[in-house]
Amino acid sequence: MYSEVLHIGNWSAGDFQAFIKENAAAFHVFVSRYIKDEDTMNDVLQESFIKLWTNREKIGEVRSLRSYFFSIMKNTIFDQWQKASKERVEDVFRNYEHLADEDVFFRNMVEVESSRIIAQAIKTLSPQSQKVLIMTLKGEKMKGIAQSLNISVNTVKTVKYRALEKLSGLLSKEDLLLLFVLLRMPLH
Repeated sequence: MYSEVLHIGNWSAGDFQAFIKENAAAFHVFVSRYIKDEDTMNDVLQESFIKLWTNREKIGEVRSLRSYFFSIMKNTIFDQWQKASKERVEDVFRNYEHLADEDVFFRNMVEVESSRIIAQAIKTLSPQSQKVLIMTLKGEKMKGIAQSLNISVNTVKTVKYRALEKLSGLLSKEDLLLLFVLLRMPLH
């Protein structure tokens, strides 16, 4: 619904709420690349959503609302960073020196979007396959997964292999490669 050209000036509150619900987790991850403090993260997200909503009629048509919103968040983070006192910058922000770097911004945006796509693909798997992959992403070893799920190690291997086989048909080569990298370097 949000990837074609949109004229968001015609959006209802329900359309806006659906956009927020669908993307909130990904946007939170993006903001966390630049901000350490949870309250400040939430302030940036809220302010960004307010900017989008209040300016929706001026914005007009957009091809990729998510990409446009990433730019809004970046500008809001930059505004917050400029307002912060020098002492507070160190406590609240991370990687703020890269905020104006378009390459870093683009990498962060692509990483968040790829993670969102991978998460959506994982949700299409069976509950057992989802558990095995998520536990693997969290760094659990096959033996520990087998014990937690009360199945054999060979079953874990089979479930994992079949899940990755199914995901290879759902994901682009780049997203599948990112998933393999994530499986090798667990998220803690």
